[in-house]
Amino acid sequence: MKTHIHHTACGCMPAMTRRGALGLGFGAAVAAAFPAAAQSTQYDAMLMNCIDPRVTTASLAFMVSRGFQDSYSQFAFAGGPIGAVAPAFEGWHKTFWDNLAISLQLHKISRVVGLTHRDCGAAFVAYGDALRTDKALETAKQTEALKAFKAEVNKRHPALAVDLGIMAINGVVTMVN
Repeated sequence: MKTHIHHTACGCMPAMTRRGALGLGFGAAVAAAFPAAAQSTQYDAMLMNCIDPRVTTASLAFMVSRGFQDSYSQFAFAGGPIGAVAPAFEGWHKTFWDNLAISLQLHKISRVVGLTHRDCGAAFVAYGDALRTDKALETAKQTEALKAFKAEVNKRHPALAVDLGIMAINGVVTMVN
């Protein structure tokens, strides 16, 4: 099932009425008068995923399908969870873990969602070009990285729930336990 993501040019959303415009104006006035009330300090999750443009929209659709629309923060760099644990990207590790700590402080998240994806260039850098042609090896190495990611999250922040998945380029996610 493909989830439709609404945007300003999709044409499926109705035009704004005068009543809607007045409501929007009122909401903006309240937010301007009480800026602290307009800022949410509680989000449900943080998504950790790859920067590959082929999976950005599918990653959003996945999070929406899990009920996290507008209630998650996101951190992305090459390889996503692979970049946070693979020795090839050791220089990046601290950046992610520091960001997760500040997300906990600022957003009060209770869950981390780690997504890798098929045909990932960062996975090839981290684990070798054999992943390009051996799907079983690709699955094994990504699963290994995701489990290492979860173990590291659990070690640093035991109260956080962790969901893991490997996304196909078509957006289908296989969950990893």
